[in-house]
Amino acid sequence: MENQLFNNNIMKLGVMAFNCSHGSTVTTADGVWPMTWSDNAALAKMVDKSGMEVLLPVGRWKGYGGETNFNNSTFESFTWASGISAITENCTVFATVHAPLIHPVAAAKMAATIDHISNGRFAINLVAGWFKNEFEMFDNTWREHGQRYEYASEWIELVKRLWTEENEFDFHGDFFQGKDLWSQPKPVQKPRPPIMNAGSSSQGQLFSATHADMNFVMLRQKSEGSDKHQIQVLKTLATNLERRSQCWIHAYVVCRETEKEAKDYLHHYVIEKGDNTAVNNMLDIFGLQSKTLEPEVLDNFKFHFKAGHGGYPLIGTPEQIVADIQRLSKMGVNGILLSWV
Repeated sequence: MENQLFNNNIMKLGVMAFNCSHGSTVTTADGVWPMTWSDNAALAKMVDKSGMEVLLPVGRWKGYGGETNFNNSTFESFTWASGISAITENCTVFATVHAPLIHPVAAAKMAATIDHISNGRFAINLVAGWFKNEFEMFDNTWREHGQRYEYASEWIELVKRLWTEENEFDFHGDFFQGKDLWSQPKPVQKPRPPIMNAGSSSQGQLFSATHADMNFVMLRQKSEGSDKHQIQVLKTLATNLERRSQCWIHAYVVCRETEKEAKDYLHHYVIEKGDNTAVNNMLDIFGLQSKTLEPEVLDNFKFHFKAGHGGYPLIGTPEQIVADIQRLSKMGVNGILLSWV
């Protein structure tokens, strides 16, 4: 079957982060995502029947502390994708992969296995680096920013070869060495499963344009013009490499019958019930605090991370949210991964 990432819909939709406790909202408000397997399975089946295209987990190994200990309980994404693939029929099912934590020979076979379980509906969200405090749990080598992408480039090159080459081969790189490398079965999808990457720095953007089919973007939200320019830069990079790259974003949704009701609920779960300790811990891990950001920028950052892990706000009535999605499409966004309280 055709992978839904490449269907004819101008705007594609999916749901993300429901493999984690609290999903994408850093709040103590009633009704936050409980993150049980039965809830994951029920939501996946609902989305699968809805006409949306994507189910995407995040990769986390430790929470952020605070009253919520946000994202502390998390289903591992490869095994999650295997289970979700077995109970769905239509959606593309992702695994989020931290390249430094899984050897490419193992990752290639795990991915191919899920591609068979899903009948060609699997995709990888590849992460070149992550938070140091989580990587330290693995006694893993901590590489500086530039070297992470050099490592990830070699990692994905090796995975792609394992997916496609019909004969054993040797590999001699700066980070990986291997003799008589081989992987079978090959993925169902030809030539390979799709790849997403969230490169935001100049080196990360080039990596994404070179290796990924989708760039997962955190829009800066300064203005519609600046967001449109940000998207166009990414697509131009891919075009210059004679490739095509979709632009995907994350958006958090607060939908009510009236705009006032939506904004009132947003205020309730962010301002009245937001977990400020967890968000401050998050900022410390990111290296973003009052020493590096202006107070207004810092407050805005905290608000959006409590509201929906820094996603794009879709707030209002159903009609207003549809209009916002149409506007994002005109700006060049190809897909939106949604989350709610």
